[in-house]
Order: sequence, then C-alpha cells, then structure tokens
Amino acid sequence: MSEKRIRSEREVLSRGDIEERVRRMLDYVLPDRSNDVSLPDLKEVVPVLQSRYGVHFSFCEDVGHLSTARILGISSVDPLTIRVSPVLPTWTPGFCRTLAHELGHIVLHRKMIGEGKYISREKPIVDTEAQLRYREMAELSDHGWVEWQANEFGMCLILPRRYLELLVCSVQSALGITRNLGTMYLDDQWCNKRDCERVVDEIAERSGAKKPLIWRRLRFLGILQDHRKESSRSVFEVLDALFETDGEQTHGEATSESTRCASSEGSRA
Repeated sequence: MSEKRIRSEREVLSRGDIEERVRRMLDYVLPDRSNDVSLPDLKEVVPVLQSRYGVHFSFCEDVGHLSTARILGISSVDPLTIRVSPVLPTWTPGFCRTLAHELGHIVLHRKMIGEGKYISREKPIVDTEAQLRYREMAELSDHGWVEWQANEFGMCLILPRRYLELLVCSVQSALGITRNLGTMYLDDQWCNKRDCERVVDEIAERSGAKKPLIWRRLRFLGILQDHRKESSRSVFEVLDALFETDGEQTHGEATSESTRCASSEGSRA
C-alpha cells in the first residue's frame, strides 16, 4: 500500500468543533465538573490523564533547542508523552498555556502520528514560541493548521467561551454597564476604551492570563466588537508578534533543578 493511501491527514475543525472536543475531554477527565463554568484546573487534569490513560508528563527535563529558537513543549505518541520545558515554572500562565497546547496535540492529532502518516513517529511535535503564538487565522500549510488547532484547543481549555461570556457580563454589571451585556464595544471614544480596559483588567486578575492574550481571545470569539479606525488598531498587530511569558523564562532559568522537579512531581501525586 502506498504512503499516499495510508497517510493520515489533519481534520478540518472550526473553533466550534474544537470547543466541543475540549468539552468531551473534560467530560471524561473531570465528569463531576463538566457543567462547571469556572476555569478547568490543569492540576486536576494531569494526574487523571496519567493514571487513567497512560499519558506521561515531564516538566523538569531539558527539551533542547532548534537551530533558531528554544523549544517550550514536545508531544509524542510512543508512548503518549507531553514534555514542557523547565524554563517555564510549573503552573504559571506561560506553563499552563504550553501544557494546554500540547494536550491539544495529543487529543486532536495523536492518530496522525506514526509510520506513513502525516507526522513521523521518530519526530515528535516540537513547539517553540512561534508555534505557540495565538493567531486569528492559520497559516496555509498543513503544519500551520495543526498548530492553529492546538492553539485553539489550548485557549478553549484555559479561557473557555462560556467562562468569558459570563465573566464579561458579571464585570460589566459591577461597573454599572447596562447595555448589551456580554458584548464589549470598542471604538475611538474614551469612555468605551476605558470600559473595555477595565473589563480586561478584571479578567486578567481573575484568570491569571496575560492581557494581550485576553484581548485577542475576546476579539476572535466575537465578544469584543472592535470598531476603531484602522490607525488605532496597532495594539493588536504589535501584540500578535509577542509570546506572553513576560519574564517567566528568566525566572524559570534561575529556578533550581530540584525545585522544578519537585513541582512537577508534586503535580502528579
């Protein structure tokens, strides 16, 4: 049989499709919390996947570098393994985002890995800052689509749509905003900019996510309606080029190896 006939291509998945995959995974992993609108706790997800499904996790192993970038996460299927670089201290926002992205690869793409398939078994999925950048649109290549899907999965896991919708309504009510609850209207008026910034500040405070990432997530989900003039939109275009670690790597590199390993082992207890 030719490689072409057995080749396992990526699925075409919309944001809604990926949200449904995340929901189904959480129904299996955390059945008692499947209808909970709070943020899923990855500290609870990891030990269940490890004990029930045999997924191996490593948070203190040096995952190396590519020629031009530091590797932050790796996914492989023989055995099912997720590795997150120790330069990201465990359970910080950057670590959780990377872990959620790698979970996306395992859930969405494990059947694409192996002999004669889209991703070689000998070459696990390797993610640097470039692959972990959250984009509105995927690159046109198959690899770009795979990374877009993993990013969408990760964001559905750490900033779910329903959580953000309810939180936006709650914060708007607390701020005295009574019109169009659940929708953020952004234009060039100072009052609307102020209201949107206050909502994002509160989401960042409650979720621990970085504000640039929240802005993009709200916009991509359609919760944020951006009606600013083109000349006023540079914040998104500039921030799209950034990876939201904000010093976490520097801190992680200064952390002792024993502390990192103790943290990762504790998460599996």
